[in-house]
Amino acid sequence: MRRLNAEADRKLAVEYEKNAIIVKVDTNEEHQFAQDMHVRGLPTLFFISPDPNKEAIRNERLIPIQMICDILDNEM
Repeated sequence: MRRLNAEADRKLAVEYEKNAIIVKVDTNEEHQFAQDMHVRGLPTLFFISPDPNKEAIRNERLIPIQMICDILDNEM
């Protein structure tokens, strides 16, 4: 089971470049942003659809890359 890391981040960004924007935020440097988004633990993943009628999906734990792909493919 592959987990998210720097290499996986890059692969997902390339694989989904037409369908998603993948952003990694350093919460130590972007403390106010982390507070505004109520980030309490790492990793915290947000999946925000371009469709304003769909609610954002928030995940506050490590999840397999396949689960990330499934969310991007099926929920966005």
